[in-house]
Amino acid sequence: MSYSSKKYDVFVSFRGEDTRYGITNLIYDALIHKSIKTFIDYELNRGEDVWPKLSKAIEESHISVVVFSENFATSKWCLEELVKVLECRKDHGQVVIPVFYKTNPSHIRNQTHSYEKAFAKHERDLGTKSNASNKLIVLKWRSALTEAATISGWDTHTHKDESNLIHKIVNDVLQKLQLRYPNELEGVVRDEKNCECVESLLKSVQILGIWGMGGMGKTTIAKVLFAKHFAQYDQVCFANAKEYSVSKLFSELLKEEFSPSDVVISTFHMRRLRSTKVLIVLDNVDSLDQFEYLCRDYGKLHKDSRLIITTRDRQLLRKRVHRIYEVKQWEDPKSLELFCLEAFVPSHPREKYEHLLQRAVTYAGGVPLALKVFALLLRSREIEFWESAFKKLGKHSNATVHEVLKLSYDDLDALQKKIFLDIAFFFIGEKKDCVARILDACDFEASSEIVVLKDMALITISNDHTIQMHDLLQKMGSDICNDRGTDPATHTRLSGREALDVIEENKGSSFIEGIMLDLSQNNDLSLSADTFSKMKGLRILKFYAPSNQSCTTTYLDLPEFLEPFSNKLRYFEWNGYPFESLPKPFKAKFLVEIRMRYSIVKELWQGIQEFDKLEGIDMSECKHFVQLPDLSKASRLKWINLSGCESLVDLHPSVLCANTLVTLILDRCTKVRSVRGEKHLSFLEEISVDGCTSLEEFAVSSDLIENLDLSSTGIQTLDLSIGCLPKIKRLNLESLRLSHLPKELPSVISLRELKISGSRLIVEKQQLHELFDGLRSLRILHMKDFVFVNQFDLPNNIDVVSKLMELNLDGSNMKRLPESIKKLEELEILSLVNCRELECIPELPPLITMLNAVNCTSLISVSNLKKLATKMMGKTKHISFSNSLNLDGHSLTLIMKSLNLTMMSAVFQNVSVRRLRVAVHSYNYTSVDTCEPGTCIPSLLQCQIATDSSITFNLLPDHSNLLGFIYSVVLSPAGGDGTKKGEARIKCQCNLGEQGIKVSLLNTDCTELNSDHVYVWYDPFHCDSILKFDKPEICFEFCVTNDMGEVDGSIGIKECGVRLVGVEDLESVLLELELDSPRKEELKKAVELESGHSIIFKPLEDLSTNITQVPSHSELSYTCGHEESACGEESSSGQGTQVQNQELALNKKCDFSCDFLIRPLKYLWRLICS
Repeated sequence: MSYSSKKYDVFVSFRGEDTRYGITNLIYDALIHKSIKTFIDYELNRGEDVWPKLSKAIEESHISVVVFSENFATSKWCLEELVKVLECRKDHGQVVIPVFYKTNPSHIRNQTHSYEKAFAKHERDLGTKSNASNKLIVLKWRSALTEAATISGWDTHTHKDESNLIHKIVNDVLQKLQLRYPNELEGVVRDEKNCECVESLLKSVQILGIWGMGGMGKTTIAKVLFAKHFAQYDQVCFANAKEYSVSKLFSELLKEEFSPSDVVISTFHMRRLRSTKVLIVLDNVDSLDQFEYLCRDYGKLHKDSRLIITTRDRQLLRKRVHRIYEVKQWEDPKSLELFCLEAFVPSHPREKYEHLLQRAVTYAGGVPLALKVFALLLRSREIEFWESAFKKLGKHSNATVHEVLKLSYDDLDALQKKIFLDIAFFFIGEKKDCVARILDACDFEASSEIVVLKDMALITISNDHTIQMHDLLQKMGSDICNDRGTDPATHTRLSGREALDVIEENKGSSFIEGIMLDLSQNNDLSLSADTFSKMKGLRILKFYAPSNQSCTTTYLDLPEFLEPFSNKLRYFEWNGYPFESLPKPFKAKFLVEIRMRYSIVKELWQGIQEFDKLEGIDMSECKHFVQLPDLSKASRLKWINLSGCESLVDLHPSVLCANTLVTLILDRCTKVRSVRGEKHLSFLEEISVDGCTSLEEFAVSSDLIENLDLSSTGIQTLDLSIGCLPKIKRLNLESLRLSHLPKELPSVISLRELKISGSRLIVEKQQLHELFDGLRSLRILHMKDFVFVNQFDLPNNIDVVSKLMELNLDGSNMKRLPESIKKLEELEILSLVNCRELECIPELPPLITMLNAVNCTSLISVSNLKKLATKMMGKTKHISFSNSLNLDGHSLTLIMKSLNLTMMSAVFQNVSVRRLRVAVHSYNYTSVDTCEPGTCIPSLLQCQIATDSSITFNLLPDHSNLLGFIYSVVLSPAGGDGTKKGEARIKCQCNLGEQGIKVSLLNTDCTELNSDHVYVWYDPFHCDSILKFDKPEICFEFCVTNDMGEVDGSIGIKECGVRLVGVEDLESVLLELELDSPRKEELKKAVELESGHSIIFKPLEDLSTNITQVPSHSELSYTCGHEESACGEESSSGQGTQVQNQELALNKKCDFSCDFLIRPLKYLWRLICS
């Protein structure tokens, strides 16, 4: 079914007895109130004839809202609805929004608690032990719950205020519908043939170029496909290449802030995307310089990620994309359809215009943009107007698209023409409301006229409320301004070369109303004192450098000062302004925004100015800026950015008396000592003083503050008002001079993110107990460099912070973590770097994806990490114990054994993803890497080992049973004195004859090693790329490279190894994994489909669970001479090294091919022993 023809916006699925008269009814009412067409089955009676209606309603909906409740799984109807919803998600891109009502997503995902009881009843009722078809039905329900619970949704445990939660759910639905119905596609006739061809290519082509002349609908095609398929990807981004920098693109994809100077994204961030299914559209590309690395490395990302590039330049796409699709001019029948759709309304039928239609279509030349603009011009006009338009075009022997478009401009009134030209020159990509305010200050009444321009298709308004304009229309605007004559001084608006000529030749005139210059494109610039004073009508001055490029302009023949600007100035932007102050007097009383980033300016103006229209000031990175002026008359001031103003000493008192202020940024103002406001600010939402190292006094009052960053300041005591911020979500108190934990913190119950650190911070156990008890909604908690009194353990009540996803304890001095940490079922990141007193790590929750226990020099014991192998969920798992040299032999064994099981589990999990499409919404693979001290590769990994940096082995002619590879290396610091600082990465090249595959297998930090270390990892994408080639011989070559890609001589490779994982490994892995029988059967079925061979082994439920406790031959050799050490017991790391050396000798005695024969015998021996 076409996504544009669906009957409903939303389908609501719920368990009636749980929520019908509660949250479900409230959600339904709220959706209806917002005019969102919603299907809900209140009127339907359950029965055999109901299911077809429900099934059809699901198919005919854009979005499904699924309300999970405690008894949801008891209803077979609910489970069947969920299966159908997820089928529509996979097949038609339906958006699914889960609502977890008083139930934990992990209970749904793992079918525990009430969900476990419900399935036990289903299995009894359906007789799944004896009925294979019913067993598959239950398995299908389980898979659906697992998939649905991993989709980002809304949780009543996190959002206690139910009315606020419903408001957010409805807003989420509206945002998803906006992506489904982009404003720019409203009423668009699209060439279905083009769309279908491109869509078919996307099934197999990872990087696709869409090429064609301007106005042909390249962007429309990309937006149609983006709107149709975005829900099937984990992260998406539609980026106009002229507006997006590399940093902005990755900020949107990774939901993380990047500096505008980040023109190259680190390999760590690229690796984060490797296990994520990503859809990126780079639209309107005329240069790929900044995105070159993205095209180059995109093939290393998820195999189902897609990159679409639209451009007019075919040459730009060559050797960068896998396929190029050419968008050609529309044929007459399709052109006529688009033209008539726009030109005629029911009250104005087309019959009497039939003889003119072909002429209209011919003039538009099969260009969709020209067809639409021309049709809207002629819409509802009499025949005489049509003939007049044709007559004007007839004056041009070869009427071009430009002439067709200009007819619409000519039909605008004088005010609308000014607004169109201002937008074309200065405001493309800017927020509509901001542009309207600037132009309203020009007495243009812009808000209503912008709507007129939109209705005439001369501009579009994007979903993010920015104004966009097609390049052809922008070029037309430039040509119109040039029509005054060849002398640029007579033009009203200037940009590019013309603007540069007028400035350097000092040819300014009163004609000029706006001037724009991209400083990143101009290395040298000459100015005269009266350059701008001659421009008496100047309203807009924009000297800028794009966010992804630096301003490198050198000013030649610079005068001592500039004469005053026009008092008509509304918008002033000058990056790198080369004077210490603005011209005197500065009387731009209509000014709306002033932006002077990276300038040498010391002050703006003196005294009080009547700037009653001023809304924003950006003086960021002005290193010499000393003082803001008195802003008490700036009655509309909303935002101020003074970040990096290192010479600023005081904040003028008027700033913190501006009741309209919403955002205040003072980051790295290193001389500011006090930020204290005497007045309650009604609208302030964000304030940041990060890096204000001299700041000792801070007190600001507002009920709306959501983000407060006080990090790296000199604050020693927090104002008591910190406990009276009812809306605050993020609070950063890192690197303060606090001596004690603020006692007001537990009362800030709205917090979602809390970061605290400080080398002098002394904390008592009861304080943390109260903190955890109060801040139960936290998702991110950093407690770095804490000094725990008497080195106490963290309180056991940490499990009440049940939604915690990230816990950072770097540099803190606790000896143990509480056993209750295993109850944090949502915890994914645990960082313990430089916890030098830590002695023991207990059992951890299964969702851990990153465990950093680096430089934990007292760490002796680590509990079993086996549970990490059960909750893979398509995420990268990174576990590091580098430089934790006191780990005992038993712990080293447990770590490597657990991580080996995790990698083996990942191999089979990924087979399941490929074959059975479990969690198809993400189609995610799982990758795993780990590091621990060691001098040789443990024998329990069952690798073929070489004592240098390369390894070669032969495959059997039929290697369909081969499913993946596990890689390992031993790194040794050259000279034994430890490795140097700097970025270093392990790389591998796999040689397959002429088809050599060169891929970075492990982009992890392997610097500053104090001794030999073992690195082991599994990379599914690399495995896939190798296995698709049918080669009898494989050679792997390993090396360590620095951040320049050169071989790093400070780190040597002592050993390397590769483990081949095959079908024969499945049974032993399933015995050790803590999975239920249906999930094990599911993995077995997937492996059978992958290999094409049936797998027969003893029924899993009949095998003793004690089998996993019987060590194999390799395990016995690894643990020989070691007693199990409990948490906190002492053990010499030397013993672990001795055992590893014994393993090395054993490995060298064993031939790899022999190992394949021995492994099944070892396994059989374990069965006998059990």
